[in-house]
Amino acid sequence: MDVLVLESNKRIRDQIVVGLQNFPEFAVDTGEGFGGLNLTRGKAYDFVFIGTNCADDIGMQLAQKLRETDTNTSLILVTTAKKSKSHQQLRTRLDVLSMLYVPIEPADFFRLVARLRRREVSASN
Repeated sequence: MDVLVLESNKRIRDQIVVGLQNFPEFAVDTGEGFGGLNLTRGKAYDFVFIGTNCADDIGMQLAQKLRETDTNTSLILVTTAKKSKSHQQLRTRLDVLSMLYVPIEPADFFRLVARLRRREVSASN
């Protein structure tokens, strides 16, 4: 499974990448901003994690831009619980698979990984 992580906070990005690298079926690429989003033009990703914690809300712009060109890739927003409330109305419109809250709790992260793995297994059957 190919995963792209677009998160400007290096610490959060590293937590996600290291967590996913514990599973051999995940191949992880990273990027930032619109330059990182351009990676989706050259490669079909199964999952894209987009951080939406910046004050300028570039993450939501990235999510909207992704959906303009790609409706098949599963989208996971990385955000704070407080900020997620303001994203609820966009969740359906952008077809967000899940939200991962920061600070990242290991149990929540690995539940999400289990969902991603189950989803891919059921999609391939």
